[in-house]
Order: sequence, then structure tokens, then C-alpha cells
Amino acid sequence: MVPADESVTTGGGGGKKEASTLVQRFPATNLQVLAHFYRGELSRANVWRQRMDATSHWAVVSTMAIVSLAYSSTEASILLLPFCCMLLYLLLHIEARRYRYFDVWRMRVRMLEVHLMVPALLQDEPLAEGNWREVLCNDLLGPTYKMSRWEAIGRRLSRTYIWLFLIVLGTWLLLAWSRAPIEGDLTSRLHQAFSYERVPPEIIVWGMAVFYVYLGFLLIGTRSNRRVNTEIRRKEPSRQHWPI
Repeated sequence: MVPADESVTTGGGGGKKEASTLVQRFPATNLQVLAHFYRGELSRANVWRQRMDATSHWAVVSTMAIVSLAYSSTEASILLLPFCCMLLYLLLHIEARRYRYFDVWRMRVRMLEVHLMVPALLQDEPLAEGNWREVLCNDLLGPTYKMSRWEAIGRRLSRTYIWLFLIVLGTWLLLAWSRAPIEGDLTSRLHQAFSYERVPPEIIVWGMAVFYVYLGFLLIGTRSNRRVNTEIRRKEPSRQHWPI
């Protein structure tokens, strides 16, 4: 590796060009430290990604198990599916917390890739570095989340959990319809379909309605935040570079 204060001779014209941009910016010892740092941050990001995937796996398995249990017997409680919604909502918050931790390490990995890997590949390309080293140092001294809690919840809800919630809602309505008596007016049939022992059916129906309206407002309210800091989704087909 060429020291930062030396130059490299070109083969054709006998002229000289400046040393590698990456070598100029970082001595060899610093590059070794940053290489180990990059591997460590990448390992952290992979660990938290695996934890997120495990939470999603729990959510899918729990949903399928409760749906199967609800249809396994005519004596099964109609409250199993509202309980499944509460369980999914709890898992959504757990996964959103893990997603925020994953995003911390992911942002560091992306920063190192952009400002170390790109100069190594495009050594003759002048790049505007900005104050990324200061930002990274401040984050190492005082780590902070890169997204809010509600932004993380909105992202995980829109990408994964909303489909599970819709499956539970459809299953709940279909189960109530299949258990409704054939005879009688519509009101009495629905009253018997959603009733369970001493629990008034109005509480069950209104509780589910309020919960799904809340999910809808949550999706709408976090829609603008979900578009920020998502490099792949923000990439335009006509552009060759990501907006980093």
C-alpha cells in the first residue's frame, strides 16, 4: 500500500497522478481498524435481523395455530381471534423495537460501505465526504435510534403484520357467519353468532371495530415517515445512484 504522501507513476505517459483516494484519507493502520469495525457492525446487524425474523416467525405460527384451534371445534370460543389480535399487536411492538436496534447497526454499515468501499472502487473519482466521520464518532460516543418508535411500528405493520391482521379479521367474520343460526332475523342471528357466555356481543364487535380503525389510522399516520431513509424503495428507475 502506498503511503499517503507519495505518488504513483502511470505506465503510459510517464506522468504522475495522485495516490489512491482511500490511502490519502486513511493510513494503512486506520484501514485495518475500520475493516474490523465494519465486520463487527455487520455481525451486529445480522444478529438483530435474525431476531426480527424470529419475531415474524412467531407471529405467523401463532396466527395459524389460533385459527386452526378456532375451527377445530364448534365449542371453541369466538374470543380466540380477538385474543390473536392482541398477541399480534404485542409481537408487532417487540419486532418494532428490534427493528430500531437493527437500523442503528445497518446505518453504520451503510456509512462505512459508502465512504470506504466506494473510494476503494472509484479511486480517481473525487467524492464529497461531508461530516460523516464526525457523525459516526458522535454515534459511537452516544448511540441513538435512527427512527422513532411509531415509524418502526408503521413500517413493520405495513410490510408484514397488516396481512396477518386481515387474515384474522376475515377468519373471525367467517367463523361468526358459519356459527350463526339459519332461522331468525339478521340482528338476532348476528347477536347469537358473536356472543360468548356472559360477554355481550356488542363489546366484542365494537372492540374489534375500534382496534381495526386504530390500525388504519396508524398506517395512514406513519405513511410519510415510512418513505424516509429507505434507500432501495426511494431509488428511481432513471437514476444510477442511491440518495445517500
